[in-house]
Amino acid sequence: MRLIRLLGVLFAAFSVTACLNSTTLVKLKPDGSGTVEQTTLVNVAALKGVMGAGPAQANQGPMMNKADLERTAQRMGKGVRLVSAEPIKGANGFEGTKAIFSFDDINQVQISQDPNLSGSTDNMMAAGKTEDPVKFKLTRGGTTSTLTIEFADRPVGDAKPSSGAAAGEMPDLTNPMIMSMIKTMFNGFKVNIDLEVVGSIVKTNAEYVSGPRITLLEMDMAALLADEAKLKALQSKIGPGASFSDVKPLLKDVKGIKIDGPSISVEFR
Repeated sequence: MRLIRLLGVLFAAFSVTACLNSTTLVKLKPDGSGTVEQTTLVNVAALKGVMGAGPAQANQGPMMNKADLERTAQRMGKGVRLVSAEPIKGANGFEGTKAIFSFDDINQVQISQDPNLSGSTDNMMAAGKTEDPVKFKLTRGGTTSTLTIEFADRPVGDAKPSSGAAAGEMPDLTNPMIMSMIKTMFNGFKVNIDLEVVGSIVKTNAEYVSGPRITLLEMDMAALLADEAKLKALQSKIGPGASFSDVKPLLKDVKGIKIDGPSISVEFR
């Protein structure tokens, strides 16, 4: 699972991801159609400082290129279409876009776990080939529909960092200066993926359920970094060959991170 492996190679690409707040909501109807709402916010001031954005880049709102969003739709799967996009502003200097995509068949959809800034193939923050996307399979019965959600159960050490850090390398969390720097860099970093059925859930094995909504992934770095002792203990337990199934039990009492799977079943009507 991509976000699990983010713990294994945490901060390998912090210069981009540390500035990000990403929320994805999949809304699913019993017939298999639905929408994907993606809100991507960037700490513009922090990003300019890290990436050295010039005047031209400074005047561009993050992720507002229609072509980029249409490429994002293509990566999501066959039949996914961009419906709308609007600029939005969040708290503490975060700015970005809320984009809505529609689909006719959830079986054709896959959701990236990567907190990327756009679908562009040529800008400096472009998404590469999606690794370990969340995949869906819907079967329809007489009065209910059943959705299966699958995550890849690969070793943590499979991640390939996009910059200088070696696979599996972690910063020294016992160093107070490094921890202070990390907390500053990741202030505001959040990633969230939810699924919401249009109707009511009859039965599910999902762990994080609120009415018709299920949280698949949630990472809040400020909360995660707040308990240094737990984070250091977690670091010592995650080996380079650990799989998602190995790591998931270790995260149960860790604040700031919720990860369900690797297989979730939802029966709804």
